[in-house]
Amino acid sequence: MATYTPLSHRTSLAALAAAGVLTLAACGGGGEDDTASNTPEAPEVSADEELAALVPDDIREAGTVSIGVESEYPPGEFLDEDGQTVLGFNVDLLDAALAKLDLESEWVSANFDSIIIGVDSGTYDLGSSSFTVTQERMDAVNMVGYFSSGTQWFVQAGNPEGVDPESPCGLRVAVQSGTTHDEDIEARSDACVEAGEDAITIEKFQSQPQATETVVSGLNHASLADMPTSAYALEQTGEGVLEFVGEQYDAAPYGIVTHKDDTEMAEALAAAFNSIMEDGTYQEILDEWGISAGAIDAAEVNPSVEE
Repeated sequence: MATYTPLSHRTSLAALAAAGVLTLAACGGGGEDDTASNTPEAPEVSADEELAALVPDDIREAGTVSIGVESEYPPGEFLDEDGQTVLGFNVDLLDAALAKLDLESEWVSANFDSIIIGVDSGTYDLGSSSFTVTQERMDAVNMVGYFSSGTQWFVQAGNPEGVDPESPCGLRVAVQSGTTHDEDIEARSDACVEAGEDAITIEKFQSQPQATETVVSGLNHASLADMPTSAYALEQTGEGVLEFVGEQYDAAPYGIVTHKDDTEMAEALAAAFNSIMEDGTYQEILDEWGISAGAIDAAEVNPSVEE
């Protein structure tokens, strides 16, 4: 498996978080009464402290949240060369938001399709793995929307098989299992059969890099993934190896997953994301990863999505 590296050098999250701290001046007694001037002023309360107060008591006392992540989906989330540290723009964004809540993160690698189940069962406090927000997922858990991405197909450079995403019948297509792209290609294959055409031969993999490698080798004709991931695949494989085919479609929010009953934590996360959007940290992270096109104006718990 190839070693993945960020698109650009990432700024220290500690520095980013420090740059975002805003203090609210306490109101002092400003009259002529000498006794008022001797009254101790109330301690200053930072905006971040106000945000941290939104966190449920048990999580705030623990100080650390466990986060289930499928760590083979660059550039959203992937392992560093040490094979343990999880990197990625989703990691940077959530760590920055958690810093606003005075929380630390413990990223736990897991299979993609087990993460929501893990949050629901209490194995993880949160799930973050480039999850597209869908109504089906929101029926099971809360999702905090913080970024937007659509689907992008890619093929070998030059498109030797003449792949057209709008006419995929009979193609060999690789996808990561359990994703919205898995559902997408299954539905397209069913439509082919209903129309009396050849089904799509679908190969499913535990990770997107595995699926990508089969397109590079020519074993499969095409793959489809979230736009940042498809763009990253093109950069990492080098010039003249892969290319986009068709346009991005079905743009939808990414969501951080919390337990369905833990609305309080979901609301705290949304407030923290909105805080890093306001102070510039959010945009700075997106710029450094080259994915500014996915920026949204505000984070929201369980945003409306089209099905």
